[in-house]
Order: sequence, then C-alpha cells, then structure tokens
Amino acid sequence: MSGKQSGKFAKVTFTFQRKLLLYSLFVSIIPVLIVGLLSSYIASRSIQSEVDQNHKYMLNQMQVQLNQFMKSLQTSSIYIATNLAVEKSVRDGPGIDNLSASLEMNETIRRIRSTSPVEYSNVSLIYKRFNNFIYSNQYSSEQTSMFRLPTILDKMNPLENESIFVPANTFDDQPDLLLFRPVPIQSNYNEGVLVLHVKPENILEFVGSVEHGYGSRVLVADERNRIVISSKHGEMGKPLSEVVRYEGRSGGKEPADQVEIEGTRYKIQTSTQNNWTYIAISPMKQLTAQSDRIRLTTLIVVGVVVLLWATVAAVGSKRMYSPIQRMSERFVPRNRHDRDRGDGLAVIGAFIEQLSDTNRQLSYKLSEQSPYLKQGLFQQLLRGEMSERELAIAAGHANLKLEGDSVFVCVAEADDIPEFHQTYREKDRALIHYALLKMMEETFQGVPFCSGFTPKTGQVVLLVGMHSSDAEAMVLLKQRADETRRHVREYFRFAISVAVASPLTAFTEIGRGYDEAVALLSHRFILGEDITISAEQADERLMRLSRETGEIQKKIVHHVLHGNLDDSRRLLTRLIAELPKSQMNPETAKGLFSYMLGELDYMLQQTGIDLQQSEGIDFYRKLHELRSLPELERWLIDDLFPAVKQQMLKEAVSKQTKTVREVMEYVRQYMDEEMTLQKAADHFQLSVSYLSKIFKDESGVNFSEFVLELRMGKAREWLEHSDMPIKEIAAKIGYASVQNFNRIFKQWSGIPPGEYRKERRHATGS
Repeated sequence: MSGKQSGKFAKVTFTFQRKLLLYSLFVSIIPVLIVGLLSSYIASRSIQSEVDQNHKYMLNQMQVQLNQFMKSLQTSSIYIATNLAVEKSVRDGPGIDNLSASLEMNETIRRIRSTSPVEYSNVSLIYKRFNNFIYSNQYSSEQTSMFRLPTILDKMNPLENESIFVPANTFDDQPDLLLFRPVPIQSNYNEGVLVLHVKPENILEFVGSVEHGYGSRVLVADERNRIVISSKHGEMGKPLSEVVRYEGRSGGKEPADQVEIEGTRYKIQTSTQNNWTYIAISPMKQLTAQSDRIRLTTLIVVGVVVLLWATVAAVGSKRMYSPIQRMSERFVPRNRHDRDRGDGLAVIGAFIEQLSDTNRQLSYKLSEQSPYLKQGLFQQLLRGEMSERELAIAAGHANLKLEGDSVFVCVAEADDIPEFHQTYREKDRALIHYALLKMMEETFQGVPFCSGFTPKTGQVVLLVGMHSSDAEAMVLLKQRADETRRHVREYFRFAISVAVASPLTAFTEIGRGYDEAVALLSHRFILGEDITISAEQADERLMRLSRETGEIQKKIVHHVLHGNLDDSRRLLTRLIAELPKSQMNPETAKGLFSYMLGELDYMLQQTGIDLQQSEGIDFYRKLHELRSLPELERWLIDDLFPAVKQQMLKEAVSKQTKTVREVMEYVRQYMDEEMTLQKAADHFQLSVSYLSKIFKDESGVNFSEFVLELRMGKAREWLEHSDMPIKEIAAKIGYASVQNFNRIFKQWSGIPPGEYRKERRHATGS
C-alpha cells in the first residue's frame, strides 16, 4: 500500500504541469537573486577599493614622511659624528683638562640640534675609551646611567661602523627611540658613540595625521620585525608577531589578507621599503556593514517576488496546460487514458512511442547485421580470398551494388597515431571510426559506387567505383579527398592524410590497391602531414644529393657550432622547403639528415663535447621517430640547435673563468714589478680588449682597479704590522718612486702612509 502511495505521489509531484509551475518560479526568482547578489558584490568591491586606495595613500604618505624623518635624523647624526670638535672631544676625553674641547663640542651639538628639521629630545655621547663615560645635553650622569646605553649597544651587536636604530620600549627603561652612530664615523664603535633620543610623542603625533577612515590604523616595523610606530604607545618595541596574528595562510611566508588584534578582525594591506614593513589595517566589521545591509534587502525583495510569482505561475500554468489535456483526451485510447490520468504530456508521448516501437525494432534487426557483413566482405577482398563469383553472391547478401568499370582504393589515416590513441579511449574509437567513415561516404557521394570499412585503428578505407580512369576522374577524387580533410579539421581533434591508389579493373584486386595506398602514405615524411597523395606523386627514383645541398648542410653545421642560430634556422628552412620538390623518398631524406647529424656530432666531439651523453639525446633514434619534415624542423630548431649552443657556451665560460684566475695569480706573484694590462695580455697570449672584458665579467672590477686594491691592501698590512720603511714598501708593491706611492696611497685612504701608520699604532696602543 505504501509503495502505491509513494508512486502516486511521485507522479503528482513531477507532472508536466508541476514542472511548468516550478520553471516559472525559477525564471522569475533567479534574475532577482543575481541582481541582488551582484549589487552586494559590487558594493563590497567598491568599499574594498576605497579602503585599498585609502591604505595606499596612508602607506605612501607614511613612507614619504618617515623616509624624510629618518633621512633627517641620519643626516643630523652624520653632521655631529663627522664634526671635528666632536671627534676631538671623543679622542681627548672628558674632564676639566679638556674643558675647551668639551665646550666647543657642546656648542656644536646645540647649533646642529637647533637647525635640525627633526626634533630629538636629547643627544648623548659615549666615550668608549674612557670607561664608557656618557655625556648628555639634557640629563645628568646619574640619569643617563639609567638608560643603560652601553648595554643596549652591546645587545644590538653592530656590524663595523653601521648606524643602529632601536625602537622605543625595545628594552626596559628605554622610553625613547634611539639612533647609534660611531665617532669617528669610520671607526667600529671602539672610540666613541653618538646617541640621538627621539620621544615617542612626536612619532604618535605623526601617526595620528595619516590615520583616517573606517577606523584604520597604521603600524611600521623595522627589518627585525619590531614595531617602530603605532598609535598605541604600548605596542612600540614589541615584535610584530605578538601584536598581529595572521589568519588564512597557515605556514605561508606571505602575510594573510586578514589579521586578529585583541579579538577584533581587521583587513590588512602591507608595503615594504628599505627593508621596513608598513601595514595599514581596517576593521572587517565596518568594511562589510554596507554589503550586509544590501544582502538583507535582497533577501527581503526575493521573498516578496516569490509570493507574487507563485500566484501568477499557478494561474498561468493551468491555462498553458489546457491544450495538452485536450489532445490527450482526443487522441489517446480511452482505456490507456483512464489508467494514466496524471500527466497528459507523458500519456501522449508514451502512446506515440508505442506506435513507433515495432517499426524501430524491425529496422534495427534488418540493419544490425549489415555492417558486419560488409566488414567481413571487404576484409576477404583485402586478403585476396574471394573470386568474382563469390564476390557477387556475398555482395547480394550484404545489399551492395558494385558498380564502375574502374575501382579506386582511398586510404585515410590519422597523421599522429600515438596521439590518436591518447586522445580517444578504446570505446570512443569505434564511434570516431564510424563518424569518419560516414563523413567520407557523404563527401564522395555522387560517384557510381562508394563504400568503406575500418581495417585498423586510425585508418579508414574507401572503395570508389568510377566509369572511367582518366585524369578527370583522378582530379575529382583528389578534390573529394581534400574536402574530407577539411571536414576532419573542422569537426575532430586530429588531422588525416588521404592516399589515392592507381585505378584497378576489378573489385577483387583491391588488396593490391590497398598496399599501394599505404605505401603512398609513407611519403608524408617529406611532403608533410594533412595532405592528399596520389599515385602520380610517387617516384621511386633516388634523388642524388646535389652540390648545393651538401654546401647547405655544411653551412648549417658551421653556424650551429658558432652559435648563429638565426642563420642555421634560415638555411634549414630553405633545405626542407626544397626537399618536397625533389621527389625524394622518405628513407633517402632520413639518410640526408642522418649524415648532417653525424657531421655535427663529430665536430662536437672534436671540441670535447659529447652532447648525446650530457643531454641524453640519441640523434638517430629520435630521427627515425619523427613522422614528417615539419616535425623534424621543429625538433632541430627548438631543441637540438639551442642545446648545442648552450653546451658551447658552458665550455667557453669554464675556460674564461680559469684564464681570469690564472691572471690574478700572475699579478699577485709579480706585484713588485710594473704591472699593466698589456703585459698580462702578452704573457697569456691574449688580446688586450678580450682580457679586459673577461676580467671585468668574472671579477666585477677592472684590471687596474684589481691591481690597485691588491697593492694598497698589502701596503696597509705592512704599515700596520711591520717597521718596514715606506721606501721599501713602495718598492715591494711595484712603485719606483716614493712620492708616487705617497700620492696614490693618500688618494686611496685619505691620508699619507706615514700618518696612517701613526694613527693605527696610536689606535692599537702600540
């Protein structure tokens, strides 16, 4: 009972009238949904675009102003660190004995501070050589000791003489932003240290001027990911990861589009400059509020439209269904109509289908065996197993009317059989063969006889009976074959070539015609793919290699070995264009290119390059795998020739590197002699221009710069660590005149060699 009820319910639910009602509702509601959701999306994108522009403006403004701020701060520190009075004070030390130097230093700092565009609250000077004594123009010695400036400097671990920037609150009892720079500026923080103090209030005032719209905020982090600038004082100096928790891209290296800060989700946009990170964020709740209102309005409108159209569709579907109901009552027998009162359209369809069932079944039984009969008949003809009498009987059973005084065998085959196997599965190939066969039969329609079959995968054979075998008949067949190829290109995902064999006198000879057509298809290697080949195009004579062809081959090999790929491509294209005109058979053409590849391989072996081993390329195996001249041309131009050039370049680069290293060692060995580029080039039997170029490419400096750096470095080492006279040092590094050495050393280091030795000895206390 329940089964009957469920079946009845299914019929009532899915009748045509019910479907008509549902489709009416669907068509009326979907546009409203699309418009509403699209409007919501556009509004959201518009708001997001506005926020992105706002963020970009803030970030750009922040970058420009902060760069100017840092530049001014760095400039002020350089002015102070390079001032002679400050350097003298650091060198002489603090105390009453050096009061004049200290006063002059104090006045210098006051003057530079008053003219600086950046307001910094305090300037400190650490005397490293005097027990880390700290001078401050704002605080007393007891107050400055609370800042623990030497401890902060040690923890930051500066590299040589680089300046160090420490955000506020990075360390305990460090309320100010600090900038450290060595004094003198070229020293390595071992004599004196300048410290500029900037109060966070000035930075907070600067941040407040760029934050606006949608509750946006700005954060700036330095290269160590410590927060330098924030509108919240407590966030300064903290690692960025403690304040910002990224969402959405777990494990990724790039930040996510959204973050969570103190329980609130924000939209984020970042920018980087000078290894600092600039982040602009806005609350997601404020960004999506307007789009949420639009989405709610859309749902309300959809609800109203659904109610309205439900009423209209219910009335309209009844009126539209009335003609179907009248047709079912008029044409369907009464007993069937009584049994199926649910869906009138289904009743009419079932009745019409019942009337045609018998005709379909009979037609199917008649045509079911016809293809198998034809296939078996043609296969026997290919093998030559059927006489004229047997053929006539079998053709009658298969309902074939063999007409025509001349018989032509046309074979159509896919140009790329492996790709054909990959493109179509086995169950789909039968459908493709059937469609291709029907297409050929329709294209050749109009001849006395036309029928075909499929002997193997990717190949279709068409038998054409004609009343004559003259040139006009051959032209007609070639035209129809060309049309077939054009249709295949339009409707299928592969290309075919068609071969038309010589005319035969009887259908029992089609085996010989099939063999001839298959042989003609092998000429695709020379003539190319997607072509029509007739018997008149085949010439079994071997083409003798002309003197011009041999010269072209040699030129191609020469240009490839010298890296002239453009010339080699041009000559190869010219050679391949001439081959189809020469009526050369495929094996001869492959032999021609096999000879050229052999010569190329031999020349590479002479230069020490085994391309087949290094690249894993078997020239001759690859050559015999290719199916056509265009495919051969693409392989040579796109793969082989560039691979040869790359190997030649690698070989040249390795030799170039070795030569430059030998030249450097030669200069070091004979540094005490006069050393010029010409002398080095003569020693290694190279041209001056070539040696200059490869030396610059490999080392990054000119030859003369390398010699100067080598000599000056050695002179500096002897001045610092030996008592060797300056005259002897000059002679050992190749200078005949002490005056010339003094002049060049001063240009290189800024001071004469004698003063340099005194300063270094004084600095080390020796």
